[in-house]
Amino acid sequence: MINTRKTLAAALAAVSMGAAGVAAAQATLTITNTSPTREEHIGDPGGSVYPWANGAAGPGAGIPWQSRNEQAVITGGWPTGPGMGLDTTFTPNWGTSGWLGAYLNLDGDSRLSFQYMGKGDSSLPNYFQVFVGGVWTTLFNADTAPCGASGAAPVTPDCTGGVNEFTFAFTAGYVPFRYVTGNAVVVTNDGTSNPPDTSAGPGFFLGLDPYLATGQHQATGLAAYAGLTDLPGAGDHDFQDFGVRISSVPEPGTLALMGLALGGLGLRRRRLMPAA
Repeated sequence: MINTRKTLAAALAAVSMGAAGVAAAQATLTITNTSPTREEHIGDPGGSVYPWANGAAGPGAGIPWQSRNEQAVITGGWPTGPGMGLDTTFTPNWGTSGWLGAYLNLDGDSRLSFQYMGKGDSSLPNYFQVFVGGVWTTLFNADTAPCGASGAAPVTPDCTGGVNEFTFAFTAGYVPFRYVTGNAVVVTNDGTSNPPDTSAGPGFFLGLDPYLATGQHQATGLAAYAGLTDLPGAGDHDFQDFGVRISSVPEPGTLALMGLALGGLGLRRRRLMPAA
């Protein structure tokens, strides 16, 4: 007679071994160093175009913002999401809620997807890098075609060009990315290199995906937007010059391995059962 418990344990062990060396769960992202004085609602139309179609000419959408007219009626930009609010810097526009001078942490080992959302109104040849394979690797530059996005909330970027989305496995800790501006200024997500404002030089903004958040200024979730401002000074306080969406994605194949293991268990059990 088959020992079901032992066989199940063996099957689960096989699944565990098959998934060894990769993240077994979908970790969350957390925005840290989130001083209330650095809270922002970033959103500046500034020549941005939404919705964006892959391959179309134009500056790209940057990070989600919502333009309003004097009657406070939505006139363009991205659809409104729960994580958006009034941008006091560029009133009367709405923008993604988040923080300046903050850093993005991965709470556990997981794969992360990086999606290029556009360069906003920037004219500089900025680019975005991730530290993989022991080197800083450029994923996107000003010539990359941004991801498209649907026109109804929740907005899920659709990367179909093959060069505007990349996925890598990372260990827990600061997400190893950085911006390099066209003026050769580097700002890195390392816990120390992101200025709290633009007076000292370029910096980046971080906010959760406003369509996955349930309210403003949430700091923990599965997807976040990073937005660069590439020039120093209050006049460039827009943080939409180079938008990148970073999301934690589940490990592929783990559930499939589980299904194969349990399916094999069922097949073996049927074969060992005596005929009626």
